Amino acid sequence: MRRERRPHRGEHVQQHTYHPAMEVEAIVLDYMPRGYYADPHKEHRTSPVAQALGLRSFLLLDGTPLEPVEPLEYVTLAREIVRAIPVPTARTPTTRRIQLACMPGKDKHIYCYPYEVREPPLMRLIVEAVEAEDPRVVVVTSLEALKSVARERGLPEKILVVPKTPITFRDLSDFARKTLEDALRKVIRDREEFFVEFFNIAEPINIRLHSLSTLKGVGKRTLIQILRRRERQPFRSFDEVKRIMKSDPVDSLVDKILEEIRGEARYYLFVRPPDPREPFLNYMEALRRRMRQKHALRPHEE
Repeated sequence: MRRERRPHRGEHVQQHTYHPAMEVEAIVLDYMPRGYYADPHKEHRTSPVAQALGLRSFLLLDGTPLEPVEPLEYVTLAREIVRAIPVPTARTPTTRRIQLACMPGKDKHIYCYPYEVREPPLMRLIVEAVEAEDPRVVVVTSLEALKSVARERGLPEKILVVPKTPITFRDLSDFARKTLEDALRKVIRDREEFFVEFFNIAEPINIRLHSLSTLKGVGKRTLIQILRRRERQPFRSFDEVKRIMKSDPVDSLVDKILEEIRGEARYYLFVRPPDPREPFLNYMEALRRRMRQKHALRPHEE
């Protein structure tokens, strides 16, 4: 039997600065089929839950997987919405709270799946009630239909339904913390073109410090070499960067992002800091703009 894992105490945390709706795709850090008793969302303490890392802003999330998932697997994120649906009974009408998994489609409609309902009469009531309240919402009655929306957007078919509030580094299970480094390394390597561009566009933070200098392995001499090289020709791969750094730039990026997720950085390049007064350069958004200039991104990355 898989043991449940308790979060460590006294950790720096990533505060609830971003809404999960800003994330559309994530990589799984841990999957607990019996729930996680220390989860901040009580509904996840006794039912299957997965902890994950968002790809857009490195937001930490937990949610209900609509089918079993594995660590380091990419998943589509659906937003959890709770609706009160009037339900007639033999005696008096009553109201039932229904949980919906919702995600936008390409046609500007929101597709919602009642992932805890199996009774056809109740499903009809849900369709009527939800669609009457908002004509942009389309209720689908099967998981396959929701998967189809994900496929159309170029997203993974496995779906994680996340609540309104994200989680913090403190909330991660021990296993998720151990997986976080491998997950970041996989994301960065899988999106090599995107993250290599950081070495082409990184700018000074102030007159004394350059963004690149916050990375392990980038001293004054290496910084000068990187800047001179990118003036002649932009970097196209991590191997090209590695020839100058003499160490793996992926490891340097992983260390930097981990530091920011934990809330331990002095300057935040990729992850929004816990304190909004702290410096934040938001290179994830800058890189997305840069990539849009180079070529059209997939719809879910825009």
